[in-house]
Amino acid sequence: MAQRHLWIWFLCLQTWSEAAGRDADSMVVNGILGESVTFPLNIQEPQKISDIVWISRSSIAFVKPGVNRTEVIVTQVIYKGRIEVTGQNYDLVIRDLRMEDAGTYKADINEKNHDKTITKIYHLHIYRRLTKPKITQSLMPSLNNTCTVTLTCSVEKEEKNVTYSWSPSGENSKVLQIVHSPMDQKLTYTCTARNPVSRYSNSVTIQQPCTDTPNFHPHHAVLLGKLAVLFLLILILVLALLFHLYKRRRERIVLEG
Repeated sequence: MAQRHLWIWFLCLQTWSEAAGRDADSMVVNGILGESVTFPLNIQEPQKISDIVWISRSSIAFVKPGVNRTEVIVTQVIYKGRIEVTGQNYDLVIRDLRMEDAGTYKADINEKNHDKTITKIYHLHIYRRLTKPKITQSLMPSLNNTCTVTLTCSVEKEEKNVTYSWSPSGENSKVLQIVHSPMDQKLTYTCTARNPVSRYSNSVTIQQPCTDTPNFHPHHAVLLGKLAVLFLLILILVLALLFHLYKRRRERIVLEG
């Protein structure tokens, strides 16, 4: 029996390039790191199936349906203990997904008497399940009694295919900038992070961010200028008075001498 299985796997590997060129069902499957993924075969008449050979970069499993039970032989060490076949349609399940599991998988479904072989191809992508995004904010005061609030949204271990959106602004970006004045009412902004397998949101409320910032109105600058001129005039008067007193004292000393 073992020799027969090895012979079947050898034939499958030999015909990989030929089978890839034939018409075959192809679909994209998204998996979550550390979780399970199912490759659906959608077999309409399972009683006609003789065996199923699964191939990725090389042969990974051989499935032999039986009357009492289905025999599954895993041929790649990295899949040991992680592969099973479920249901009457012999769908393949891979548990405890790893990043290196991503790639192309092919199922050759052989009917009894080898009258027909159906080939199905799956393109597996692995993603992390997102965590709650973090929102940080910074404040930049302006000259017209307003301020610009910058909100930045991020997730841990950010990878490709992560997108961000803000509500109620409708902005699709990691960074959101808001011009705010003390007269504006408080408003809550929500950032939603998404990837092909998950989504998560977080919110922050902006409430009078400009009240604690210095006021830089132009009339304040004019007032400061006037105060500086007044201080300078007082300083000149004091110096002139001191010089006058010093001069009179010198004259008195000369006369007394």
